[in-house]
Amino acid sequence: MLSGRGGSSIRSRALLRGVRNVRRGVLTRSRIIDVISVKACTLAQLSRELGLSESSIRRHLRNMLAEGVVEKVRYKGRVLWRLGGSGQLDLEEASG
Repeated sequence: MLSGRGGSSIRSRALLRGVRNVRRGVLTRSRIIDVISVKACTLAQLSRELGLSESSIRRHLRNMLAEGVVEKVRYKGRVLWRLGGSGQLDLEEASG
């Protein structure tokens, strides 16, 4: 984790190879990582939690998905987003 101005935390996984890493985008991706590291979320849940539009979050998730930072999973008819790789919460626990 890196430290940003104003006390915000920048997650190293928020730095992507395929996009320009402008400060605002990196901070937004870091916030997304913080939320989904606790529990898998739908796009609407992320939008409410972060106070950002679904289209903005969708763009970041698409870029993060392309680099394996996040995973998109279907569970009980919903699309949930979670961190990619190991150490993920069980879907039963995360969707509750």
